Amino acid sequence: MQNSLKIALVVILLIYLFVILKAVKKKNMRINYLIFWSIIGIILIIALCVPNFVDNISKFLGFELPINMIFSFAIFIILYLIFDLTKLITKEQNQNITLIQEISMLKKRVEELENKNKDDI
Repeated sequence: MQNSLKIALVVILLIYLFVILKAVKKKNMRINYLIFWSIIGIILIIALCVPNFVDNISKFLGFELPINMIFSFAIFIILYLIFDLTKLITKEQNQNITLIQEISMLKKRVEELENKNKDDI
């Protein structure tokens, strides 16, 4: 890979890390996702800057081709994110159900109090 391409990719990754930090500052991203995406960005910068980094790791882990390792890691990362987001959605749905139930009970109580006040008048 040419040095100019490496430099351009490192600059893009640094901008990527800056955008992630900015999203957390604006509270558009949770801190656990900040850590996850920051680690991914740092690993990519290391892979670009250290010669034969991906080749050496893929040989050490027993992959025949470095691209096989990259695809395997990408698949596991995607599966992790899907699982984590599914947990988050389930938690939010449970909170919504609880809130709906509480609002319904409060609404019923308010209606009972209004009816009681009408009867007293």
